[in-house]
Amino acid sequence: MSFAFVAVCLAFFVGCGGDEAATPRTQAEAAIGEIRRALEVRPGAPLLHFQLGQTYQQHGFVDSARAAFERCVELYESFAEAHLQLAQIYYEDGDLERSAQAYEQTVRFDGGNAAAYNNLGFVYKKLGRLDEAAQAYERAIGADTLFAQAYNNLGQLCKGQRKDERAIALFRQAITLDPDLPEAYVNLAGMYTDQLTDDEAAVWRVFLDQFGDKQQYSFYARERLQILETP
Repeated sequence: MSFAFVAVCLAFFVGCGGDEAATPRTQAEAAIGEIRRALEVRPGAPLLHFQLGQTYQQHGFVDSARAAFERCVELYESFAEAHLQLAQIYYEDGDLERSAQAYEQTVRFDGGNAAAYNNLGFVYKKLGRLDEAAQAYERAIGADTLFAQAYNNLGQLCKGQRKDERAIALFRQAITLDPDLPEAYVNLAGMYTDQLTDDEAAVWRVFLDQFGDKQQYSFYARERLQILETP
């Protein structure tokens, strides 16, 4: 089942006419009711359950959304986007194990989904499964070699494992790919904090040249520079 097919099928529900004065509650009831009526005719249609889950989620009915997405993957196991939605819901519920399992299913059926691999790595890291986290980040980079956040996340993992040279290289690559990723500068500067070199100051200077005083780390950057540049 391709994403194009999903988009075409779900487009049926988009743009239906309605009362412009309708309240959010009546809009939700109308949208949900329309899909439920379709499900009465085709109760085994995974796309309809997926659309129902999206509609519930849009209107804040998380428990119902979860149930709809779960039913969707029961009917069509390889529905990667439904697994992805479940992974995010489980994560927000604090159920990291189920979140990891859902992300695993996502990338099983959508092996090129770099963001899903990256998120899986993050969940693995929180679960303490560090080797698997590293592999997931590597897969994210393999799926999208320009994915700066994945380089940054893998760098943080390497830093925690005291693989300093690897971490520094990853942070620098993240900055090269996305000069507007402040966390990569912060992480890179942190690698030099205990070294008697000018490297940390150099990173903070580039950071301030890039962001000025508009970034949440800017005050800290100026504070560190003042300390580092004071004889």
